[in-house]
Amino acid sequence: MDEIEKPYIYSAHYGGEDDGKSTVIDTEFELSFLDRNGSPLVKQWNKSLFGPKDILGFSKFLELKDVLVKKKNDFLEEGTLTACCNMSRIATEIRGTSTCLGRSRLGMEHMSHQWIIKEFKTLNLGVEKTLLIQTTSKQVPSLSMSLFLDGGQIQIEITQDEDCASNMCYCKISLIDIEKNAPFSTQDQHWFCSYKKKKDVWRFPIFLSKNKLMANKALYLPNDSLTLRFEWNIESGIASSQIESYEYIAGSTVQSILATVNPIDYDSEKLSSTSCKSTYRSEKHIN
Repeated sequence: MDEIEKPYIYSAHYGGEDDGKSTVIDTEFELSFLDRNGSPLVKQWNKSLFGPKDILGFSKFLELKDVLVKKKNDFLEEGTLTACCNMSRIATEIRGTSTCLGRSRLGMEHMSHQWIIKEFKTLNLGVEKTLLIQTTSKQVPSLSMSLFLDGGQIQIEITQDEDCASNMCYCKISLIDIEKNAPFSTQDQHWFCSYKKKKDVWRFPIFLSKNKLMANKALYLPNDSLTLRFEWNIESGIASSQIESYEYIAGSTVQSILATVNPIDYDSEKLSSTSCKSTYRSEKHIN
């Protein structure tokens, strides 16, 4: 993957609208991600002039894979990423310090479906089976999957429609046998980038071979049909974002302001779900 195509976490600090009264200030700022003890795991520092409608931040703060995969246990405590931003004005008298606590929650969409590949014995080198899925999701309105032989291994590739927004996808694929059990399965995750110039193809980890299935076709291929179950979790952007508290300290006098908000009951809150509206299968020969 080219460096420019790697998914990164970036930060941005917006200067607000120009009301004719705001002035440009000289600012230094530091962003860090914290561990469960409040210590920074990674941080970056910069300084710049900051005015109305200006955006400050880091375009490549941390590679997304480091947070979600490589160092997930360090960065994500119970699925929560904690960031700390320190900002201050340069070359000016410090009249006070303010502290703000905010919280955002990412939405997640769920989807599951089956793909029944009939006449499996005809799956040979150069033959590709395809499946299109239209969903009720605004984030990922459609997906396409292809299945073909790579040597003797079964390869599955997944692509998203050009209208899809950038998103993180988690998928588990299982083989369903004649007894409705799932003896073989694998799972993976992939970041789809909507701004890529070329179509993003997710090559799923191989976990089946044609010989393995044909050796026990009565169990795995009833009626010469391969049944695969797909279980999806798709991130759908920010579901809620709010400031929970604000505190201002001026000299020796402490003023505290608490922003009262309605608590979110995450246990009872319903997640957005998606379902298949229509599917079709087709077969084509690879040139």
